[in-house]
Parts: sequence; structure tokens; C-alpha cells
Amino acid sequence: MSLWQQVESLQKKKAELEGQLPSMEQREKALEERTKILEEGLGIQEERMRKLETQLKDKHEAMNKLESRILELEKILRRPAKEAKESTKESAKEPTKESVMDPGNKTESIILAP
Repeated sequence: MSLWQQVESLQKKKAELEGQLPSMEQREKALEERTKILEEGLGIQEERMRKLETQLKDKHEAMNKLESRILELEKILRRPAKEAKESTKESAKEPTKESVMDPGNKTESIILAP
């Protein structure tokens, strides 16, 4: 094969490759756009998952508190009536603390109420 034939062959190959280039660039651009859309969608889904996990955690905590409160109330209901009255009287007898701040001399007083 002569030098001119090699040059012609290379020029044909170059023209062929240059012809393929625009379609490949177009495909690349389309793939980049699709990737961006998918990544944004994934980000949205991840954010939704985080929110749902937080809501689920909050619901579990609320349910645990309610179940605990139910157990406490059921315990009180199972006590004999006399014990229940005594425990309510004892809690009523316990003094409550009230904190009073005197702005004039910046002291704090604690008042115990029966």
C-alpha cells in the first residue's frame, strides 16, 4: 500500500469518526441530563426517608409514653380503694415549692404551700 493510499484511508477514517462525534456528544449530553434528574430525585427520596424516620421515631416515643402512662393508671386502679385514698391524701399533704424573685434586692425566696 502506497503512502497516498494510507493518507486517503486515514482521511476516510477521520471523516467517519468526525461524523460520529456530534451524535456521541448529543448522547453524552442526554445522559448527563438524565443523571442529573435521577440524582435530584434520589436526593428528594433521601430527604423524605429522613423525615419519615424522624416521624416514626417520634411516634414510637409517644406510644412508649402512652403505654407507660396506661401501666401506671392500671396499677392505681388495681390498688384497693383505701390505699388509693391514702396515696392521694399523702400527695395532697406534700408542700409545693414556689420560688419568688425580689427584683429590688435580687434575692430569691422559696415559699412552701400546704
